[in-house]
Amino acid sequence: MKWVDKASWQLKTLGQRALDTQLSLGVTGLSGAGKTAFLTSALQQLLQHDNQSMPFFSVMQQNRWLGARIDARQALHFPRFPYEQNLLYLKLTEPQWPPSTVGWSQLSLTLRYQSGSSVRRLLSDYQQLSLQLLDYPGEWLLDLPMLQQSYAQWCEHCWALFRQPHRQALGEPFHAVLRGVDLTQTDPLSVQQLCAQYRDLLQAFSQTAGAYLNQPGRLLVPAELEGTPALQLLPLLPEQLAQGGALVTLMEQQYQNYLKLVVKPFYQQFFSGLDRQLVLVDILGALNAGEAALSELKQSILLILQSFNYGPNHWLRRVFKPRISKVLFAVSKADHVTPDQHQALSLLLQQLVAEQLSQSQYQLCQFEVMVLAAVRASEAGTIEHQGLQQPCLRATKRGQTLPVAFFPGEVPGYWPDHQLFAAHHFAFSELSPAPWDGQSALPHIRMDHALEFLLGDKLG
Repeated sequence: MKWVDKASWQLKTLGQRALDTQLSLGVTGLSGAGKTAFLTSALQQLLQHDNQSMPFFSVMQQNRWLGARIDARQALHFPRFPYEQNLLYLKLTEPQWPPSTVGWSQLSLTLRYQSGSSVRRLLSDYQQLSLQLLDYPGEWLLDLPMLQQSYAQWCEHCWALFRQPHRQALGEPFHAVLRGVDLTQTDPLSVQQLCAQYRDLLQAFSQTAGAYLNQPGRLLVPAELEGTPALQLLPLLPEQLAQGGALVTLMEQQYQNYLKLVVKPFYQQFFSGLDRQLVLVDILGALNAGEAALSELKQSILLILQSFNYGPNHWLRRVFKPRISKVLFAVSKADHVTPDQHQALSLLLQQLVAEQLSQSQYQLCQFEVMVLAAVRASEAGTIEHQGLQQPCLRATKRGQTLPVAFFPGEVPGYWPDHQLFAAHHFAFSELSPAPWDGQSALPHIRMDHALEFLLGDKLG
């Protein structure tokens, strides 16, 4: 009866869309940007109903919020986001961040509130909004730009990327292997071994700081496709494409099959129906990794965002072909620097996505840029140094067991050039979660601002 459950769920969704009582929120970000932490924190803030922790979430501050509950009628064929398990990691004696996502999942919430309109309050005691939240591995997101490329263009792009300073040494051995390949041979064992070597290269890249754009993403997190022929894909050298041969033909076919069977269904399932979007960016990690990494981060984000449809929605479009009407661009891990550095982080993000901000504005899509921490891991304060009060953080650095007070460093307020990277090495620390009692609201930075922008108008 799986098809019956699916049809029933889709019919219910269409009805809610027609009445504008459903909202689908997509949290977009590369691996490590903080998607899982954001979703876990957002769910906890909405479910635990602590108005004091959300001073800028208007529906709570106006005492119109009646609460939220997880929809028990979520479609049985959809994997469920592991919200409760994630909370368990955060309230351990030695707290841990929830594990990285290795498959897709979703969770549906029913939000109940009183309308801000006196007329609507006379007609109904309360209003409801169905909120759909989606989670997926960030590695899969990187396949979306492939939809705009031919196999030849993808090969050119890959090998241009592999020649970058932070990748070149790792990529050279596989480059040498490909130079010795017989392009007329396509026996299954040889192809499998060659694809396995490329997968090993991607795994090595994924462990390299600042190497973000690793394609195909499913080779890194295959999920249910582990071991299937759909993942037998690699970029041949551009000069080999001109030579032709059975292996070139096979890889071109495999590329088209991958787009058709893997990438397009992923896009249609997760992103074609989004109403609102949060784009999370870990700028601090890119600064740590250096100039080439920051450039690759910018390239990755802009390529990904080209895959989405932005603009206003009317009721007919909302039902049959929704667009993203609001986008929040957010720097994650704001708790890893002192509060006086937040403005510089915001300016960097604005410069990173300036092209997309301009395009969103042209398409009449509302957007905002913000700096946040979904789960705050530090306490900000001051410390006396040489007779002056200096800003600092108190937190437990990853790999340590006791909290320390430290100054994490300054963030440049402009797009750093080659001279700055040559003269200065950024070293922002990774932090472990702060102890949490499991009862109070998760500590955060600007989650109330984020939810107000993404949901506030729908809870009016």
